[in-house]
Amino acid sequence: MCNWMVMLLLVPALAGFCQDAAKPAEPQTVASYVWVNQNAEKLDVFMQDVASFFEKNDYFYLATSDGQGARVRPIRYTMVADNKLLFVTSSKKEMHAQLLKNPNVELSRTAKDDSAYIRYKGKAVVESDPKVKAKMLELQPAMGKKFGDDTVIFAIEPEQVGIFPMKGGQAKTKIFTK
Repeated sequence: MCNWMVMLLLVPALAGFCQDAAKPAEPQTVASYVWVNQNAEKLDVFMQDVASFFEKNDYFYLATSDGQGARVRPIRYTMVADNKLLFVTSSKKEMHAQLLKNPNVELSRTAKDDSAYIRYKGKAVVESDPKVKAKMLELQPAMGKKFGDDTVIFAIEPEQVGIFPMKGGQAKTKIFTK
């Protein structure tokens, strides 16, 4: 074989060895929105599973009542603090008045990968702790910008929560008592 033919074969092969190897993709981490403001010993392990579900699926559908019937709307997940699911809204929204009049709510969400769904039943109460509001707005600054002085944080005190697999398997459920 001629020298020039050998060079034609070797140069591309050697050039491939000199290139940097492909870097593995950085693992995507999900920020944890579980926050303990009061007593860490009272943190419910099941609520960590609930928060993990919402962190992976980032919004849920909240059912309220307007006196005439059910109203359902999408809500962006915010965080779990002291075993209560929190979300942000505006005091000018119709939902705010509905929740003050009838705090009984239920929410649901199917996992993005269709592996499971969650149902969460409880009472929505206005969260008035300034530390909780500060933490919420730290994690979700867009909400504070969107609603300004009308920002209201609701905490849904859980009564019954379940994470149910879609394709068989064991459901995780809990009934909360006060």
